[in-house]
Amino acid sequence: MSARRRRVAAPRLSARGVPARSRVTVRRSDAPLQRSTTLATALRDSREALGSLQGELDALLASLRAADGAPPASAAERLRTATRVATTAFASLDAFRR
Repeated sequence: MSARRRRVAAPRLSARGVPARSRVTVRRSDAPLQRSTTLATALRDSREALGSLQGELDALLASLRAADGAPPASAAERLRTATRVATTAFASLDAFRR
């Protein structure tokens, strides 16, 4: 008897080709990740603006409670600026309303 050996083909890795416009490659204009990053930034800005506004109000209240009871001359302008910044920060959150 002759031993006949069969040749076995080398295993081939079968990789499916990805279509040119698959779900992975198509970019949507309203990507959730991009939106959440922008929302996180807007929330952080509004939190910082509120903290600044609260700091100005605390300083104004402390100066009114002081012995002389007179706030510094720049207090009104600092409070106006902090209010303007907080208003702008909250207005930027309006874009994320559903």
